[in-house]
Amino acid sequence: MLENVAVEFLKQYCPKVLERPMAVPIMDIAQNKMGLKVYTKYRLSEDFSVLGQMCFTSGIAEIYDKAEDEFREIEVSEGTMFIDPDTYLLRNKGCFNNTVAHECFHWYKHRNYYLYSTAANNTSAFLCPTETKDEKSYTDWDDIDWIEWQANNAAPRILMPRVTFIDAANEIIDDGHYMYGDGLCDWWVVNKLAELYNVSKQSAEIRMNELGISIY
Repeated sequence: MLENVAVEFLKQYCPKVLERPMAVPIMDIAQNKMGLKVYTKYRLSEDFSVLGQMCFTSGIAEIYDKAEDEFREIEVSEGTMFIDPDTYLLRNKGCFNNTVAHECFHWYKHRNYYLYSTAANNTSAFLCPTETKDEKSYTDWDDIDWIEWQANNAAPRILMPRVTFIDAANEIIDDGHYMYGDGLCDWWVVNKLAELYNVSKQSAEIRMNELGISIY
C-alpha cells in the first residue's frame, strides 16, 4: 500500500523520477511544489531526540535555543517545516533528505487528521522523534504511533521509487560483476545506490533487502 502511495505522491509532485533512476529533489518538492516553508536553523530538542516538526496551522511552535540553553516559542505560519540542523551535521545528507521526505508525507497524508484532532489548539504541530517504536509492540500503538510508522516507511519509498530503484540496482550489479567478477560485494552496490539516490547507506541497504535484490 505504501509503495502505491509513494508513487501517487511522486506522480503529483515530481513524475520524472519515476521514468529513470535519479535522486529525488525532495527540498525542491517541499518548497516549490508543495509550497512548504522549510527552516533548518532551529534546534528542536536539547538532546537531539527530535529530528523534524511539521506545523499544520499558523500559531505558536516551540524550538530549543542552544545558545541560551532553553526552549522558547516562536510564531509560525501554516505549512512550516522544521528540520533540526544536527540531522545533517550529526548524521548525513541522506538522513536529512529522509527527514524532509518524512515531513512532506505528513503534510501530504496526515494534515486533515491533525487539523481535526487539534482544532482547539493555537497551533497544530507534530514533533517527529529520532527513535522509533519497536514494531513488536504495535498492539499498544495509538493513532499517532501509526501515523509516524507510515511516514517512517513512506519516506524511503519516496526517495527510492520501487521501479527505478530495481532498474538502478540491476544495472549497478551488472557493472560490478563486469569489473569485479566473483569479488563483487553487497557493500559496493549499496554505496553506489546511496550515492545515486542521495540517501544513507543504511537506507539503501534496507531498500535492497525489502525488494529482494541480490548481487547473485
